[in-house]
Amino acid sequence: MNEHDQWTLEQLKKLRNEHNQIVIDSAISLIQEQHDEIESLHGAMEGQLWSPKQWRS
Repeated sequence: MNEHDQWTLEQLKKLRNEHNQIVIDSAISLIQEQHDEIESLHGAMEGQLWSPKQWRS
């Protein structure tokens, strides 16, 4: 995770209390899932860019 994402997660954790715990935990989970999805897409895109099959087309 980049520094911005890490900072965001840390700040959300600081805001968590008994009244908003479910919302904060859901937001943290969503940020982590989106980060994982973006990393996966980056890997797939790099694979397509560097694929010799793509160069022949």
